[in-house]
Amino acid sequence: MAATVAIYYDFAGTDGSPGTNQDISGLGPPNIRFKRADNATIDNQDPIPVPPSGTNYSRWKHLYLKVTGGTFTQIDNIRFYSDGTGFGTGVTLKVGLQFPTNNSGSPGSGYEVADTDDQDMVTYHSGITSDADAFTYVVGTPLSGPSISESGSVIDAVNETSNYIVFQLEVINTASAGDLNDETLTLKYDEI
Repeated sequence: MAATVAIYYDFAGTDGSPGTNQDISGLGPPNIRFKRADNATIDNQDPIPVPPSGTNYSRWKHLYLKVTGGTFTQIDNIRFYSDGTGFGTGVTLKVGLQFPTNNSGSPGSGYEVADTDDQDMVTYHSGITSDADAFTYVVGTPLSGPSISESGSVIDAVNETSNYIVFQLEVINTASAGDLNDETLTLKYDEI
C-alpha cells in the first residue's frame, strides 16, 4: 500500500500560526484561486484589478504536501512543475525559490500572513528572497522543492509534511480583465 498524500493550503491566522489548514485536494478543479482575499473559497469575489500602471498582486499562497495515511517507508525528492502554458499577457504566476519551514514538530513556523493587498512576497515575506515565473518549470525541468524539514530530511510517518512552496499572482496593465482559464500545477515526489 502506498502513502496517501494531500496538498494543503494554510491561510489566515498570524505569522507562525496559520488560522486554517485546508486540504485542497478535493476542492476542485480549480483547487485554489488567486485573489485579494486570504481564504480557500473558490468564487468570483475579491478579484485582482488590472492596474493603470505598476503591478497588482494576489495574496500569496502557502502550499505543502501532507501524508494523511497509508503504508510507506519514506517520501523525498519533491519537485514542482507546471503545464508550461501560463495565464497570458500581463499575468504572471510567481513561485518563491525558498521554502519556509513547516513540519510536524513546528507546524506553520515559516508561515507569514499577507497583511494587505498588493504586498509582493519577495519584499514582504521574510522567508522568500527571490522568485521566478512558475510556468518556466515544466515536467522535463522541474523546480527542486519544496524541501523537507522533518527528521532525516524525509517524510516517513503519517501527519508529516513538506516545507511550504509559496505562490503569488502578479497583474500588470497589459492584462485583460476577466476570469482566467484554469492551469495545472504539479508536485511530484519519490516514495519507497
